[in-house]
Amino acid sequence: KMQFWTTTEYLHFISCIREDEEVHKIFYQTAYLTGMRAGELLALKWSDINLVKQEIHVCKTVSRIDGKMIVTPPKSETSNRVITINSKLAKMLADWKLAQSKLLPAISTKDLVVFQHKTSHPIRENFGTKKIQRICKRCAVHPIRLHDFRHSHVALLIDNGENITVIKERMGHASITTTID
Repeated sequence: KMQFWTTTEYLHFISCIREDEEVHKIFYQTAYLTGMRAGELLALKWSDINLVKQEIHVCKTVSRIDGKMIVTPPKSETSNRVITINSKLAKMLADWKLAQSKLLPAISTKDLVVFQHKTSHPIRENFGTKKIQRICKRCAVHPIRLHDFRHSHVALLIDNGENITVIKERMGHASITTTID
């Protein structure tokens, strides 16, 4: 069932993330403020982000096939897109990039996945529904699935009066019907 958070619910959720969960905070901020799919977020490399232009280039996704993380092109041709980000998210990403380089000094920044916080590639379970539920329990917010961050992003855009065609392109939908539905 499709669910979403209001801005107030989201802000309460994000405020309940502890300091030792920094990677989760930046992951959920990016999910909420971009509407990217989980696989797109997990495939994101620093070379896909232009912090000066405040843009994220979505050009790949990650899936688990036979227990292995496989990077592939996105879901559809329209899923290849550029998403603009605000200056606050750009600053958070820049700060995380610096923190990440100190956390994983043996790995070159060009080889790091944006949300990597261990030597291994991050997996969806690190950021998925169970983690969201644990954080929600701390702050008494009704939990949603990771995919529902996309729905929450659309709700945010609609609340801000964004044009439906712009929302369609930002979400990477092939059809305006998908966006409207």
